[in-house]
Amino acid sequence: MRLFIAEKPSLGRAIAEGLGNGKKHEGYITCRNDTVTWCFGHLLELANPDHYDPALKKWDAKALPIIPEEWKLLPRKGVAKQLNVIKKLLKKADVVVNAGDPDREGQLLVDEVLEHFNYSGDTQRIWLASLDEKSVATALNSLKDNKDYTTLSQAALARSRADWLTGINATRAMTLLGRSKGMQGVLSLGRVQTPTLNLIVTRDRTIANFKPQKYAVVQATLNHEKGSFKAQLQPSEDMTGLDEEGRLIETAKAEAIAKEAKNQTGTIVEATSQKKTVHPPLPHCLSSLQKAASAKFGMSAKEVLDIAQRLYEKKLTTYPRSDCRYLPEEQFDDAKRILKALSSTPVFEAANPELKSKAWNTKKITAHHGIIPTGQAPANLPAEETKLFELISTTYALQFHLPRAYEAKKIVSEIAGYLWSTTGQTTLETGWMKFDKQPEEQPLPVVQKDDAVSCAESKVELKQTKPPAKFTEGTLIAAMASIHRFIDDAEAKKTLKENEGIGTEATRAGIIETLKQRGYIKADKKNLISTELGQNIIALTPDQLKDPITTALWESRLSAIAAGTEQFDTFMSDQAHLLPILITPITESAGTGLQGHSCPECGKALRRLPSKKDKGKFFWACFEHDKPVFLPDLKGKPGTKQPRQKLPQAPCPEEGCDKMMRRFESKKKKGKFFWVCESKEHPLRSDDDGKPGMAFGDK
Repeated sequence: MRLFIAEKPSLGRAIAEGLGNGKKHEGYITCRNDTVTWCFGHLLELANPDHYDPALKKWDAKALPIIPEEWKLLPRKGVAKQLNVIKKLLKKADVVVNAGDPDREGQLLVDEVLEHFNYSGDTQRIWLASLDEKSVATALNSLKDNKDYTTLSQAALARSRADWLTGINATRAMTLLGRSKGMQGVLSLGRVQTPTLNLIVTRDRTIANFKPQKYAVVQATLNHEKGSFKAQLQPSEDMTGLDEEGRLIETAKAEAIAKEAKNQTGTIVEATSQKKTVHPPLPHCLSSLQKAASAKFGMSAKEVLDIAQRLYEKKLTTYPRSDCRYLPEEQFDDAKRILKALSSTPVFEAANPELKSKAWNTKKITAHHGIIPTGQAPANLPAEETKLFELISTTYALQFHLPRAYEAKKIVSEIAGYLWSTTGQTTLETGWMKFDKQPEEQPLPVVQKDDAVSCAESKVELKQTKPPAKFTEGTLIAAMASIHRFIDDAEAKKTLKENEGIGTEATRAGIIETLKQRGYIKADKKNLISTELGQNIIALTPDQLKDPITTALWESRLSAIAAGTEQFDTFMSDQAHLLPILITPITESAGTGLQGHSCPECGKALRRLPSKKDKGKFFWACFEHDKPVFLPDLKGKPGTKQPRQKLPQAPCPEEGCDKMMRRFESKKKKGKFFWVCESKEHPLRSDDDGKPGMAFGDK
């Protein structure tokens, strides 16, 4: 029997349809001599610290760093039944086919299940970038030896363990620091999460500290015998009154130049013309799709990933977690079928399947290719799925339209001793941009070098520098993918440009969601902004953990493990040695900026504790006193200390007693009261309109 183990049920069903003659069973499908079963994502997860040592259940800074000597994987909650199905099927299998998603995580996901059950038999690999009938049939006829993908699995395992080491240790260190300041809950840090937060905090600080700078732009209308055109002063390096960016900031100087140039004649010192082309945008990878959908539809990164996954499972589009925007040349002949199937809109109707855009380049394909339609026509899709499907399919259709061709002109004139620059463009061929926003044109007259020009009009326009824009989910995803743009170090910038940035296509949306859930960032309409807590966390985090260079280089090394050019053990050893550098500055920090709730009597941190008597309820306590201070819990915050009620008093009526009696409410009969003498030697008395009445037992 040949046993296929898919990453998820939808993938398993697609493979079973490709094999044919499927019969459904609980947890698997039989297809003649083949059987298809599935996982539900990762069925196994790395064990928590207390599984290695029960003492580690208590969070203690002295126990850090925690580094397992022998790593343990445990079944996730709710998967025992499916694991048992796989276990029984493995005993009958002659050959196993790893049908994880086509990436390093999908490779590990099935490999770790095989290792969990100590399976060592013949294992093959199926690589499915899309689930349409043709792609499945092609993949079933192209099985590879699973051993060919060992390094891919090792890269995913290295990522998993590195994330565990960093996340567990740094999070415990920061959380314990927070608790010492009276903060509640978990203050998480992570290998990708924290540098991403740092991007947002840094951008917010730049905006907050930004001081607008006014500058002047001198514009002129120049006349030539063939026509007039607009020109702008081109400041020279030796001109006075310029800022560091070469902008003219002295208004008086600008006004003087404008006045000096008006009605003056000059000559053209440069006239160039160049034909240029703009090729269609490449098919989407996940990051570019998230950025485009965020800008166009206001969708969150997670929404885009979830919708793209649904389109993939409905066999409408190819694998969504792709980091590549190119297409294999071997699939070019399939374009006619896809374009014909989706030819209900102008962009498809006008497409020419014989045109081959720059997107078709097999050499640039990574583990996946760009996200494109499979050629299956959609039916009755929800509105959000329709929007994303059209975005994906339209970008694909643009590959079969001509590039935009235009003539770019530049004219530089000299008047009154100053240079004036003019640029313009004229469209020669609209091409694919017929279906996109048209660029503004400024047709320029045909001029020659040394031609005469005159300044008919000149004016000064005052402008002001603007701060960088706040991040949106789309631009943040793009920043994570192109982290080199935020690095000043030239060598690091070069290295990072060649790699994938921080995080992966599959994890970036989840990272943003985590930052929201932790309260480190929040949405402000379409923008993402850091909270005070997020800013304080970054201030207390060591540079090595918040610096995107560190994380991006880790991603680079993981890619090297996948490529077989770096050893798994070397990478993991380096991660272990790095931990003290990451956590020691946190554990030794004063925790400036972290502020929880303090004791009203001594100012030290209060602790929120569960009530032993009332399940689900809490109280606040400080144990820094001879008599502990206890406060009620009001929606997660400490209430005020309730003053002790003074009980009503009255003199004891017993003859010769100089003590007082106190009034108490009966526990058995609500609303009934009785009186007790302080001496506790005299009988209890009933309550008579708020005063001691008859002694109990008297008539």
